[in-house]
Amino acid sequence: MQNECSPSNMRLLLSALAFLPVAGAQPVEILNVHGDVNVEITAGDRLQAWRAGDQPDTMEGIAVSRSPTRLLIEALAPEEDELAGLEVRVPLGVGFSVRTEDGPIRVVGMVRRARLVSARGAVTLSVPLGVTALNLGTSERPPRLDLPPRRGVGLSSYTVNRRTRIWQLFNQPRTRDMRYGLVEGQLRSPSAITVRDWPIPRNWPLKPHTQSATAVERLLEVAKRRRGGGPAPRQAARAPESEVVPRDSDVLFTSEVRMVSMSVAVSDSARRPLTGLGKDDFIVEESGERQDVRVVAPEESPFNMAILLDLSGSTSVDLEHMRQAAIRLIRMAGPNDRVALYAMSGSLFHRLTPLTSDREVLLERCQRLPYPAGGSPLWDVIALVYDDQLAEHAGERNALVVISDGIDNRISGQSVPSTLRAARLTEAAGEMDARIYPVFLLSGERFGRNWSEKARTRMAALARETGGRLFTASSVADIEPVLPQLAREMRSVYEIAYYPANQDFDGSWRRVRIRVSLPGAQVRARPGYFAD
Repeated sequence: MQNECSPSNMRLLLSALAFLPVAGAQPVEILNVHGDVNVEITAGDRLQAWRAGDQPDTMEGIAVSRSPTRLLIEALAPEEDELAGLEVRVPLGVGFSVRTEDGPIRVVGMVRRARLVSARGAVTLSVPLGVTALNLGTSERPPRLDLPPRRGVGLSSYTVNRRTRIWQLFNQPRTRDMRYGLVEGQLRSPSAITVRDWPIPRNWPLKPHTQSATAVERLLEVAKRRRGGGPAPRQAARAPESEVVPRDSDVLFTSEVRMVSMSVAVSDSARRPLTGLGKDDFIVEESGERQDVRVVAPEESPFNMAILLDLSGSTSVDLEHMRQAAIRLIRMAGPNDRVALYAMSGSLFHRLTPLTSDREVLLERCQRLPYPAGGSPLWDVIALVYDDQLAEHAGERNALVVISDGIDNRISGQSVPSTLRAARLTEAAGEMDARIYPVFLLSGERFGRNWSEKARTRMAALARETGGRLFTASSVADIEPVLPQLAREMRSVYEIAYYPANQDFDGSWRRVRIRVSLPGAQVRARPGYFAD
C-alpha cells in the first residue's frame, strides 16, 4: 500500500529522500502525462523535483508517493490549460523510469538504468555513448532522427507480421565489459529522436578508464616544457603570499613574496624512515644557489592520501578484506590529514569520496563499496586517481596508496586492458607531485604465467619514480602488518618551504637540490619546479 502525501508533508518526504544511498536505492518513477520531463543526472546525493519555472524543491503541483519498491514523482494536472514541465535531478547510480503521453522527454548525464515510455513525445538523449547501451523500440519510424556520426549508433527494423513492423534505435559500447548504463524504452510514435554524446567532465566521480590518455598528456607536457618544448601550464610554487614589511614608524607597504613548497622523503642507508629532523638538517640549493629554509614541517604535519582499491572481478572474494584495509588506513590518518577513497570496479574509475578530513563520511562510504566486477585497467585508473585531485595540491605531502595484485589486463592479455603502456605511465609518474605506495598482493601468483612477477616490476617502478616505496602482503587478508610500516613511511615525508632569492617568476625551470646533513641519509624529492 502506498503512502499518499498531502501538500503539507511532500517537502518532508523529499527531504527524507534527499540523501538516497546510491547502492540499493529505490528506483524512481517519474510521471507527467501531457507535459514534458527533463531529467539530469547529478554527481551529488540529492534527489530533487520541481515544476518548470519554479525553484528547485518547490513542491507546488507535484505529488509524491512511496512504496517498499519504488518512489513515484507525479506532476498534477494543471488548473489551467497550460501544460507545465517537470524538472528532476537524479543522483548518479540511481535507476529511474519516465512516462508521458505526448510530452517530450529529455535525459542528460551518465545514466545507470533508465526506462522511457511515451506515445507521441519527442525524445532527446545526451549520454556518454562509450559506456551507455541504447535499446529504444518504436512502432513507427520517427519522422525526425538526429544521430551522431558514431560507429555503433543506428536504427534498424524487423517485421513481426504482415501488419506490424518494429523499429529499434540501438547503441552498444565497443567492449561489453565497458558498459555502465542502459537506456531502454517503448515509444509508440515519437515525433523525433535526438541522440548526443555527453562529454564526461574532468571532475566527474565516475569515468571510463580510457580517459587516462588526457590525464597523462597533461603530465608529460611538463616534461616537454622542461626540455625546451611547448608551453604547459604549471604552478609548482605556491600562490603569492603577502608579506608586510615596515618602511618607517608610520607607514607600512605590502610586497608580494613568493614561497616554494616541496615534499621530501628522508631515509637512512637501510631505507628506514628518518624522523625528527629540523630545518637546520636540510640544505636546499636552487640553480646552484643555497636558499634559506624558512619552514620545515615536522613529521606530524598533514598529508593528502588517496586510497585506490582494486575491486576488479577477480577480487570478489576479498571485498570484505578490502573494506577493512580501507577502514584501517582511514583510522591511521591524523585529525588534520585528508583522505580520498577510490575504486576500480566494472572497468571504471570511481571516486567514492573527495579529499576530506571527515572520518564519519569516509567510514560510512566504506560500507557501500562497489561490488567487484569487470576487468583490470589498473594503469589507466592510477593516472586518473592522481589527476582527479592530487594534481591540484602540488608542493603538499601527497600519497597515493594502491592496494592491488598489480596485474593489469595488458599483462594478462584479457579484455579491457589499460590504454596506457606501463612505460608511458612510469614516464608520467616522474612528473607526479605525489608518492605512490603500492601494497602489492602476492595472491596474484595463483594465476601463474609469470603475471605477478611482471606486475611487481611495474609497480615497483612507479614507486621508485615517485619517491614512494612498494610493500608486499601475501593477500589482502594478511595486509594488517604492512599498514603500520606504510604509515611510518608516509610520516617520514617532510614539507619544506623557502622564499627563493630569485623572485623573478618568469616561467623558467629551476633545478632544486635537497640534501640532509646526516651520514647515509637518502633524500627523495622532485628535481625542481617551473617558476610560473
